[in-house]
Amino acid sequence: MSAQSHQVSTAAEQHIALGKELEVLKPELAKVLPAHVSAEKFMRVVTTAIAQSPDLRSSDRRALLTACVKCATDGLVPDGREAALVMFSGKAQYMPMVAGILKKVRNSGELLSIVANVVYEHDQFRYFVDDVGEHVLHEPNVIAPDRGKLIAVYSIAKTKDGGVYVEVMSRSQIEQVRNVSKSKNNGPWVGWYDEMARKTVIRRLSKRLPMSTDLEAVVRRDDELYDLNQQRLGTGSGRDAAKAMLGLPILPDADDAAAADANSSGAPEGVDPQTGEVIEGNAEAFDEPKAIESLLAAKTLEQLNAAWIQIQAFHEKAVRDIPLAVEGTYDETKPKFGKKAK
Repeated sequence: MSAQSHQVSTAAEQHIALGKELEVLKPELAKVLPAHVSAEKFMRVVTTAIAQSPDLRSSDRRALLTACVKCATDGLVPDGREAALVMFSGKAQYMPMVAGILKKVRNSGELLSIVANVVYEHDQFRYFVDDVGEHVLHEPNVIAPDRGKLIAVYSIAKTKDGGVYVEVMSRSQIEQVRNVSKSKNNGPWVGWYDEMARKTVIRRLSKRLPMSTDLEAVVRRDDELYDLNQQRLGTGSGRDAAKAMLGLPILPDADDAAAADANSSGAPEGVDPQTGEVIEGNAEAFDEPKAIESLLAAKTLEQLNAAWIQIQAFHEKAVRDIPLAVEGTYDETKPKFGKKAK
């Protein structure tokens, strides 16, 4: 048998074996998929995705099947539009795409609309802020043979109560995020740069939007692509990576503010225990350990949200960024209180 014939035979065997494993997985997929997506349809899309990317056939089988389950759990299909199965460090990885994220947002009913677009150097673009709010004017130069290099991305969301939220990120801010990626020189950041840029600005905007925990989970599905493990150790590099993930400027570290003792009501010092509002002159009562401690001490969802509001108020008053370690603690703690966590 020739080498070429042997390769074809091996590929065919892998395809048959994978088909059998997917068939075994079918009942589990049916449990987590939304009603409008059948397990049969999902499996057909997966089979097509694997056929179009031979590397997936030879990837770690457990990682591939896990990626499929995660994708199904999020109610998306890996068709290259809603989501994709990509290779990362030799293993298959499920990656939600912008279209899939926007679909989840629309179906959730929590927002009226949300868009994310790329700005190229030959487009007409203006971003400004006045007493009314933030404004974006973008005229894509769609008739140009070459729109030029990507120079920015932006996202705009409208809430049910009429609020409008805007995030704009420059190319340099996008590069900050890419630089903390474990696969900055390969994988999604090479093959899907525009897509990753749009997801980055959506991620940053999502911090300010009303989202359920399951929707937040979709937005953050590819967190493991980034090297943020040092953030909880309080190292400078970890904080810089955290800020980059949020599209925030990396500035020299400020001296940590002194932690405040909790008063008898259970509210941190400098916070009105009835309203949760910051008392004038106490804007820096929370340092990172104190903020994390207050979140972990919450016994109910209401206590958790009250602590989070206080932390946000302190940092806003101090004009300082909330450390991602604190935000991560909040995100990880919310699901523990069940489906009511919004």
